[in-house]
Amino acid sequence: MALALLVDDDPTLLRSLSTALRKQPFDVVTAESVDEAWQVLGDGQVDVVVSDERMPGISGSEFLTGVRNRHPDVQRIVLTGHADMAATIAAINEAHVFRFLTKPCSAPDLAEVIREAIQARIAGIMQRSGDLDRLSVAAFDEALETMWIAYQPIVEAATGRLVAFEALLRARHPAFPSPPMMVDMAVRLGRAFELDRLVRRRVAADLPAAPEGSSIFVNLIPESLGDPALLSADDPLHPWAERIVLEVTERAPLDAIDDVAGRLAALRQLGYRIALDDLGAGYAGLTSFATLHPDIVKFDMELIRDIHLSSTRSKLVTSMVQLCNELGIAPLAEGVESEGELAHVVGLGCELVQGYVVGRPRTMDAQAQSWC
Repeated sequence: MALALLVDDDPTLLRSLSTALRKQPFDVVTAESVDEAWQVLGDGQVDVVVSDERMPGISGSEFLTGVRNRHPDVQRIVLTGHADMAATIAAINEAHVFRFLTKPCSAPDLAEVIREAIQARIAGIMQRSGDLDRLSVAAFDEALETMWIAYQPIVEAATGRLVAFEALLRARHPAFPSPPMMVDMAVRLGRAFELDRLVRRRVAADLPAAPEGSSIFVNLIPESLGDPALLSADDPLHPWAERIVLEVTERAPLDAIDDVAGRLAALRQLGYRIALDDLGAGYAGLTSFATLHPDIVKFDMELIRDIHLSSTRSKLVTSMVQLCNELGIAPLAEGVESEGELAHVVGLGCELVQGYVVGRPRTMDAQAQSWC
């Protein structure tokens, strides 16, 4: 069974979390100091480390940077009630954390993130080892046959005016209950181009039904920035480029893509805009601002959830909004699920909003009937 290591100098919190996580499909061990944590890590059985940021004698991001250097396969998560911009930058850019969570964080939310981190670790190891069984390939082929696109509205925060929809991959296949699992398999199989090309064809087919003037956000696997078809006049999205925002999540280093700056410039020349997705989730580092020069930045739902109840999250988002404003970037809050969250992100200066409080993902025909 997978093993998660919780590191915090608060023994009461560790006992509480250990108890709350006892029925999860992974074991939990705890450490009240970094020295104890290193002893546990020395046994070589840990899959995920969850660390507080403020630890005696060392910051959590410094500790997790050390974990990254010594045990690169171990996934790293920050869970803290004392975050600031410097800590966030260190956690994302130096420790390469899987997620940056803020206290209070419910046990179910933490459990979900730990499960995702374990899956990501397994996928990474399998990808490097080339252990791709035939059943996985067959399941992926079957899932492609069932794939469809759902669309979630994005609105102007202050007025509620419809601005765009995000195109969300969906597949009716039991092997891929969540879209990230299908994306991960596409990357493992070396079929990222194939998946993204199919998504672009489906989106292009739906675009004529979209409300007039609305844009479409299309997620792009980072590797697909290197897909020659993306820049081709034959690409199905080419005629619609001025209405398309390409969302890039830094799941893979962008500097591994040949001439990424030139490709981004060429996409913009065609009319595409670029969004940096999942800021605050641990995938997208702040260095991506310099690489992507995004037109839009999307704050991850982990930052937005219950933000009206968290001064830490509010300060983080306020700092990021200020940075976006200075760079001429439109900040978008995604995962907004309550009126309290909505009012709060509007007050913090988020220009755009996406989430259940605005509308749930539906087919384009259904969205068009609601918004026209």
